Amino acid sequence: MGLLSSILLAPFTGPWSGTLWSLDKVQRAVEEELTDDTPIKEDLMNLQLALDMGDIDDEEYVRREAEIMQRLRDVREWRERLGKGNAGGPVRVAREDDSE
Repeated sequence: MGLLSSILLAPFTGPWSGTLWSLDKVQRAVEEELTDDTPIKEDLMNLQLALDMGDIDDEEYVRREAEIMQRLRDVREWRERLGKGNAGGPVRVAREDDSE
């Protein structure tokens, strides 16, 4: 389409283009929210701090750590699905029999 066509058809194509632009921005925001692991890492640090301060016992720590690590694996899976790289390697949680 030439410049003249774009100007003449703007009243008809403008709303459609604006809608597509808005949907693209929403999609980017959702992808960013799905792939941001910063809050999960903060939760893990707060959990470690609670254990160090004696607010929770080891059993509670292990249970909540497993939940947080699952959330982290989910975020990294989303990053892979969306074609974004993962800075860290695979997320593993030690089992009780792996204590050696």
